[in-house]
Amino acid sequence: MAETESVEEENVIDEYELVNLITAGTTTQIWEVKEQGGTASFAMKRLLPDQLAVPEAIATIKLEAKVGKSFDHPNLIALHKFVKSKKHVYLLMDYFRAPNLRTQLTSDLLSVQSRLRKLIESSALALQHMHEKGWVHKDIKPENILISKSSELKIIDFGLAVPVAKGIGKMFGKPKTIQGTRSYIAPETIQKLPLDQAADIYSLGITIFEVLTGKTPFHGENPKEVLIKHISERPLPPSSLNPNVTPECDEFVLKMLAKKPKDRFQSMDEVASSLRNLKLFKMEISEIIAQNKVEADQAEKESMQEKRLDSRADARLSELVKEDPKMAAELIAKRKANIKPKTKPEPAKQKQPPQPQQPPQPQYPPQPMPGGYQPQPMPGGYPPQYQQPMYPPQPMPGQPMPGQPMQGQPMPGQPIPGQPMPPGQPMMYPPQHQGQQMPPGTYPPPPGAPQQPQSQQGAPQQQAPVSSPEEAQAPPAQQPAAEQNEESKKNKKDDDLPFMDELPDVI
Repeated sequence: MAETESVEEENVIDEYELVNLITAGTTTQIWEVKEQGGTASFAMKRLLPDQLAVPEAIATIKLEAKVGKSFDHPNLIALHKFVKSKKHVYLLMDYFRAPNLRTQLTSDLLSVQSRLRKLIESSALALQHMHEKGWVHKDIKPENILISKSSELKIIDFGLAVPVAKGIGKMFGKPKTIQGTRSYIAPETIQKLPLDQAADIYSLGITIFEVLTGKTPFHGENPKEVLIKHISERPLPPSSLNPNVTPECDEFVLKMLAKKPKDRFQSMDEVASSLRNLKLFKMEISEIIAQNKVEADQAEKESMQEKRLDSRADARLSELVKEDPKMAAELIAKRKANIKPKTKPEPAKQKQPPQPQQPPQPQYPPQPMPGGYQPQPMPGGYPPQYQQPMYPPQPMPGQPMPGQPMQGQPMPGQPIPGQPMPPGQPMMYPPQHQGQQMPPGTYPPPPGAPQQPQSQQGAPQQQAPVSSPEEAQAPPAQQPAAEQNEESKKNKKDDDLPFMDELPDVI
């Protein structure tokens, strides 16, 4: 009997019965509840038992109750009462049966985009009412916006709200701490400046950016880097991530995300009025959804048709097994051969890096090898470009050089164009060099060339032949990949920006 009473006490808080847990955080839970004996449902935001002794947690939910009671707008969640006792601290409000914007962005982004105009307009009007009542929400984000499929909208969670800074408060009302969500927080909030409606305009602009693109504009490896980008980095236009966004929509969002509050819209009414004649998308989202549905239906139809054909083939094969088992076995073997690559895929081959194409290498006639080896004659004789000696003699004007025949006569020992060189016949040198002992594979210097010292006339220096003009002009070899990686790491390290010296954490 005692156990039954304890279970009932856990499911009942005061006169309200806990029906369904909607969401839970680190300090609170939100439940769907019903009044005992009644049919109306409410949402209860209650502190967790371990938070009942934490003054900051109690002060936050108490502030939310105070702020919420002053509002009367259809797009702001209505609060009914705040209860604080030894056993429970909770806030009772309307139960709006719609998921928050975060859930819908994750599950169906296109559906949210189709309702974006209504979302911006309703949010702007709700926040304008809140600003007129003297409060800044300070935590606008997808988790705090509930929207239904019919575009009904409610803004919730006033726990971080602060009074709008006016007059002397704008000059001296500096916040003591930074509160907000890092991805949506306004630059002036990070800098601990007095806040007004411009802070909510910035946070709503971040939310609109996320609906347009599927992500927030600023990211970093750690929370501090995100805060620094809010202060110093200009966001990209949404069209850079979603080409369907119009240029005028880019301008609208970037104005909401201006770093200085004076460069943004000056009120939520101005945001709503600017939206009326604004085209958000180049192609209407309803058309994209309809096109996607047609493509999905077509793909499903083709899949069903394939399954139907496969089932007919299986039925025919079953009949064939009875009529002609041999032919059925052959068909089964062919089918297995066709599906073999699908059932046993080959291992993926590692991609080889593309090899640089080498320029075509010209073919040179073979040169005499050291030791007396004579090259084999080329069919048809040597090409014309190799029929002249390496150092042609320079005759005096009007006089032939000694040992050189007259024009048109071949020199003894010189190959005749178009005729192969007789095998075994040695190469003849000009008369002025006949009888000289030259190292194998070398030619005598031309007349008038300077004589090299005796010490340099020993073993000839071997040089790597240049195969083509392209190789002669080829750039130097690239550095190894390891050296390049080390150098890039060094450059990247040098380019890292230091973080701010002092930047308090955000609650």
